[in-house]
Amino acid sequence: MADTAHEEVPAPLRILAIGAHPDDVELCCAGTLARCVRRGDRVAIAILCNGNSASSDLPPEDLVKVRSLEARNSAGVLGAELMELGLSDWCVDVNLETKKLVADAIRQVNPDVVLTHFNVDYGSDHNNTFILVRDAALAATVPNVRTSHLVIDRIPSIFMWEPLGGYNFQPEIYVDITPTFETKAKMLGCHTSQREWMRRYGGIDFAEYIKVVARFRGYQAGVEFAEGFVPLKNWENIRTRRELP
Repeated sequence: MADTAHEEVPAPLRILAIGAHPDDVELCCAGTLARCVRRGDRVAIAILCNGNSASSDLPPEDLVKVRSLEARNSAGVLGAELMELGLSDWCVDVNLETKKLVADAIRQVNPDVVLTHFNVDYGSDHNNTFILVRDAALAATVPNVRTSHLVIDRIPSIFMWEPLGGYNFQPEIYVDITPTFETKAKMLGCHTSQREWMRRYGGIDFAEYIKVVARFRGYQAGVEFAEGFVPLKNWENIRTRRELP
């Protein structure tokens, strides 16, 4: 039997980050995505919801346009492909339609690695996004699950990022984002409407939040700034190689 304990990571990889809302990816894994881009990986971002609820000033139809532009500007910082799946906020339900929607996005990218929400998070949109990603990653390999894109031949590795506040979360994998923290901050800075909303609604300064979290995880990992992840541990999801930077 071949010794795969030190299996090399093929390059470049295809990386897909799947978030419930515009700005989730930036908050939780943008530094890692920037590291992936630096090593030559192809990076794509998928957003399930259109962000139509997080404002006390704009009606939903106007807010959707604002948040879509912000998401596109952020993805443009990385040169990443952006997929907006168009669900309304609070409407990420686990059903056949949404499983196929996410499976089709996964097939479109055919990723080696998927980054997504932690399986214990606040709010059904985040929690159900994780369930959909877990189930759709498998469904994407099944020929009789019909979507717009062709079946893929292997379930991608799935890594869960840190939830807001870090509750019940202890990273098992750390990525040094010291070289890319400013890129993460620039991407988050594109989401002006959400940063203003969170200051007024939740009393949270997202620019400060990402710096505090990244510095704390960096302290744990012996670097200046880091992002933490937990790999999904189930059949067909464990690899013998390190796939994150």
